[in-house]
Amino acid sequence: MASKTSLIVAAIDFGTTYSGWAFSFKHEYDADPTRISCKQWFGEQFISMKAPTTVLIKQDRKTLDSFGYDAEKKYAELASKGSSEYQRWYFFRRFKMMLHGKLNIDRNMRLKDETQKFLPAQTVFSVVIRYLKEDMLKTSRDRLGSGYILPDEITWVLTVPAIWNDAAKQFMREAAVQAGISSENLKIALEPETASIFCRLLPVEKMVEGGGMENFQRGSKYMVLDAGGGTVDITVHEVMHGGQLKEIHKASGGAWGGTQVDEAFKQFIISLIGNPVFCRFQAECKEDYLDLFRDFEIKKRNITPDKHEKITFRISSTLKDIFEEETGEDLRTAIHQTRFANKVVLSGDKLRVESSVIKNLFSRAIQNTVSHVKEIMKDREVRGISSILMVGGFSESNMLQDAIRSSFPSVKVIIPQEAGLVVLKGAVVFGHSPFSIAQRVCKYTYGVSSSVPFNNKIHDPTKRVEYEDGPYCIDIFSKHVEIGQPILLNQTTKEMSYLPLKENQRSIIFSIFACPTTSPIYVTDEGCVKLGYVEVDIHDMSVPTKKRSVLVSMTFGGTEIEVQGREKRTGKITKATVNFLG
Repeated sequence: MASKTSLIVAAIDFGTTYSGWAFSFKHEYDADPTRISCKQWFGEQFISMKAPTTVLIKQDRKTLDSFGYDAEKKYAELASKGSSEYQRWYFFRRFKMMLHGKLNIDRNMRLKDETQKFLPAQTVFSVVIRYLKEDMLKTSRDRLGSGYILPDEITWVLTVPAIWNDAAKQFMREAAVQAGISSENLKIALEPETASIFCRLLPVEKMVEGGGMENFQRGSKYMVLDAGGGTVDITVHEVMHGGQLKEIHKASGGAWGGTQVDEAFKQFIISLIGNPVFCRFQAECKEDYLDLFRDFEIKKRNITPDKHEKITFRISSTLKDIFEEETGEDLRTAIHQTRFANKVVLSGDKLRVESSVIKNLFSRAIQNTVSHVKEIMKDREVRGISSILMVGGFSESNMLQDAIRSSFPSVKVIIPQEAGLVVLKGAVVFGHSPFSIAQRVCKYTYGVSSSVPFNNKIHDPTKRVEYEDGPYCIDIFSKHVEIGQPILLNQTTKEMSYLPLKENQRSIIFSIFACPTTSPIYVTDEGCVKLGYVEVDIHDMSVPTKKRSVLVSMTFGGTEIEVQGREKRTGKITKATVNFLG
């Protein structure tokens, strides 16, 4: 595989709110696996290790103008000129979540930008990946001086949430290929896994709280709580012999990341000024709008459960002017008439808010996360976990940290320094050592659609179809692996035999299905979803139909699924990664 001979491993963490890249040379990894280079990104008021996932695309609908803080600044400048010219540009932010929870993802999906215009989703994702790729290559080449890195000497790692489905992973792979990354040199890594891999390398002094993980012995169990901007992604690992990790509870979670707090803040502002005013403010005053939410981003990181003093936000004069034009009222007076009358005061350009109001903005995201962790803790396989490892940008929130500590007092909470970077750095380590994860747990029951001789006693009469040699029951769910089943890395399931149904049939198309229940009967059962298909050729037509069997197996345990079809008589093999995008 590419990682065995690569001179450099480069990782891209494509986040909902923030994105970045990191890399290390093989000689650096061999000397110190934690020696990883990351870029510092500069905004007008910020220095950060990741940049906002914000992109400005030119009027030609395909060329990137700018990314991150630069995109925000340029778009605000375009909008401030007072003309409609900026509306011909395409400005996207926080768009990664469009892939979350969608079972029917296809290549033709479109994204809506800030001015309600559409572009193909793969165009937007690929220009961002291309930008991050080129930016990383420039920095690494500067490090080499006169040296040069060949494309095949680089292993690329792209992180995705573990709770994403297979179609979303394939979408990201194809966007990366469109961005100029060879598929053969690309690995898809699951975010909580890379965080777990990296944190196991960190000494105690690199932890904010909870001590280190280097003393975890074989059999130790711990939960990885990856709280990012868009999602909270949770899995449970057990340490195996030799330090490898196995997943003992399937990845799960939901859209409860930091953006849910941002949305609560947005609704709070709307409750003060009304939706028509807010929409006009957002459309006409881009720079002031972005400044308001940047200010909240800074303030929310410093909110603590024991904070009691008021929190102050600057309200631009443009917002007050728009409010008065739309309503004919004074904003300060109007605020006194809302349900926050005794908790919010406008003084000049300062909005002073009781801390209890701001702390309440975290409640929904935190309650969803805590409730979900409690459900996981009930699982028999999870009993006996010693620690919760909190990673991801939202895990830096004191509010979330306190809620986890207080809700699970008997479990040690471990928080690394720069929790928002451990996924990215862990992805680099994963690229150098992709076999750190030895076992995963199946998130669904996987199988193929098949047909069997019809049995009046057990089969649905609506599934009866007549073929050359009699009646068959179609749409049978032929199960290959079951939800919750442990699967070793690159483990291949037992071969299952299938036959063509027609004398002149020269191939069998296997439709791959997933189901959230353990024992579906038909592929049309509730919850079953067609993921894709694999076609296996039949080469030997010299024997009767009943002897042209094809043996099908699936390889799981990696981050993607491969299906193999073997013609029994000839031994010829067809391998294919399932086409989850149709």
